[in-house]
Amino acid sequence: MKTRLIKIVLVAIAISIAGTHAVWALGFRNPDQNARATGQGEAFTAQADDASAIYYNPAGLTQQTGSQLTSGGYLDFAGSQFRGAANVNNTSTSFLPQFYFATDFGRTNSPWRVGLGFNVPFGSQSDLGANGYFKNLVTKSSLAVYNIAPSVAYRFNDHFSLGVDLNVYHGDSMFEQEVAAYGNAVYHFQGSGDAVGATVGALYKFNDQHTLGAVYRSPFTINFTDYAVLHGVLPASPAHASINFPQSVALGYAYRPIPKLKLEVDVEWTNWDPLNTVQVKANNPFLSAASPYNWKDSFFYEFGTQYELNDRWTVRAGYIFSENSVPDSTYSPTLPDADRHVLSAGLGYKIKWLQIDVAYQYSFTTAHTVTGSPYGLSDGRWTSDGHALCASSTIHF
Repeated sequence: MKTRLIKIVLVAIAISIAGTHAVWALGFRNPDQNARATGQGEAFTAQADDASAIYYNPAGLTQQTGSQLTSGGYLDFAGSQFRGAANVNNTSTSFLPQFYFATDFGRTNSPWRVGLGFNVPFGSQSDLGANGYFKNLVTKSSLAVYNIAPSVAYRFNDHFSLGVDLNVYHGDSMFEQEVAAYGNAVYHFQGSGDAVGATVGALYKFNDQHTLGAVYRSPFTINFTDYAVLHGVLPASPAHASINFPQSVALGYAYRPIPKLKLEVDVEWTNWDPLNTVQVKANNPFLSAASPYNWKDSFFYEFGTQYELNDRWTVRAGYIFSENSVPDSTYSPTLPDADRHVLSAGLGYKIKWLQIDVAYQYSFTTAHTVTGSPYGLSDGRWTSDGHALCASSTIHF
C-alpha cells in the first residue's frame, strides 16, 4: 500500500516537473522572446532584423549595422477553468526576461556579425493551492530553463546568410503536493542541471519584396538533480529526473508589397514525441518511479503584419493557431493543454538611437473534455485563456 501511494505521488511529480503551466499549447515552451515579434504573432523567422534574431533566426543578424542592445520582458496573466468532479478556476502570473546584444565591431562592410543573447525558452509556474481539489496531485510547481546564447552570422552575398547559436542551458525545477494517506504531509522535489544545444538559421532574400527564413533548434536533456522528501514521513533523499527537451524546425516567408508594409507567415514544428517516459530516481527506492508521457509532435501557424506609419511609428498585428501536445492519458492540471488561438497587437516608436516596442496578447483554447487522465482526477471539461504584455527597448550605437 505504501509503495503504491508513493508511486501515485511520483506519477504526479513527473508530470508536473515537465508540465508547468504555460499560455501556449506547446507543452512548456515559451516562444515569446521579443516585443516586435510578439506584436506580429511571432511571425519573425524571415524578418529577424533586430538583435532578437539571436533567438528567432541568427542569420538575420547580417541585416544589421553597428551595435544593438535589446532588453525587455514578457509578463503573462494566465487562467484555466475545470468543470468536472469539482469546479476549479486557476490563475497564475509569470515574468520572462530577455536580453540581446549584436555588433559588427564598427566594420559595416564586414560579412560577419556576432551577438550574445539571454532568455527563458522553456517553463513557467503554477500554484493550485494547498487546499485545492488537485492538492493530492499538485499544489505548487515551477520550471525555468535559462539560455545563454553566443551567436555568429555570416553573409555570403546580398541574398544568402547563415547564423549559428551555441545554447548553454541551466534549468531549475520544483514540485510540491500533499499526500492524504499521511495526514496531507507535503512531498517536495527540487532539482537543477545544465545542458548544451545549438540553433542554426538561414535567410535568403530574393529581392526587396520576398524573403525566406529557416531555423533549426537542437534537442537537449537536463538532469534535474537535488533531493526529494515527504515531510514527516520519509526523510530527504538525493533524487534526480531527466527531461528531454524537444528539437524544432521553423520556416517563414515574408512579403513586402510596398516598402512600409510587411506580411509574414511562419510554420513551426516541435518534436515532443521523444518525451515518452520520465523517471524520478532517488536513493530511497520509495521515492523512485517511472511515468509515461506519450506527448505528441505539434505545429503552430503564425501570421503577422507590420506597417510603418512614418519614420517614428510602427503598428503590428498577428494571429497564431497552436496545436495541442498532451494526450488525455497524461493530462495534468499544471498543463491544461488544448488547441489554442492567439491574437496580438503591437506598437513601436523610434527616435534617433532609441527604439521602444510594446505588444499585447490574448489567447484562448477551444473547450477540451478529458477522459482517462491519471487516476481520473483531471477528467472533465477544460478551458483556458490568458492576457500578456511584452515590452522591449533597443539602443543603437
